[in-house]
Amino acid sequence: MYTPVSVPKKSANAGRPKGKLAYIMIFDFEDIETYTRDASGVRVTALTFKADKKPIAVYATDSTIKGYHTSEGDDDARGFIHHVEFEHPGTSLEFDEFTNNNINKNLGAAVLRCGEVDAKLFGTKCAPLKMTKADTEDSKDADKNVINLATTLRTDTTGYIAKSLLKATDDVAANAELGLPAPAGSAGGGL
Repeated sequence: MYTPVSVPKKSANAGRPKGKLAYIMIFDFEDIETYTRDASGVRVTALTFKADKKPIAVYATDSTIKGYHTSEGDDDARGFIHHVEFEHPGTSLEFDEFTNNNINKNLGAAVLRCGEVDAKLFGTKCAPLKMTKADTEDSKDADKNVINLATTLRTDTTGYIAKSLLKATDDVAANAELGLPAPAGSAGGGL
């Protein structure tokens, strides 16, 4: 049960933007064995994958990563909609395969900020992220993909998960960037 406590300003520069690591971890909630949050409804205490399942790492231009929640709803029905937005440079077969095969999946995403031990976790088992926008541009101005993920149901706020609870992806370079151990026998090859 949550006990109210004071919430002071964390530092003189608390509102300064925080750099994001250039990979977003994405997973299908169908691959999750256990997902739990603590009594306050914010800290994720378990995120375990079914046997032979793992998250993937998707490269995102770090300056375009936006992870946030918005509140909405009427009295006694308010909750939070999670959002993860980012751009992926280039248009490629691999990225189009990723979007084509995840457009209707129930997704979760972890966004890691530079120098922090916790990641922000978006989506829940009962209110997963949906790919609400998957646009490409191949023009004189840009060659990129724009992805928006959002929950369609209201839920608790964005979760916080200890980086030590995150399972490594299939990509060695992404794991190194994210500060995760490489899985045994891994050779890399994520998006």
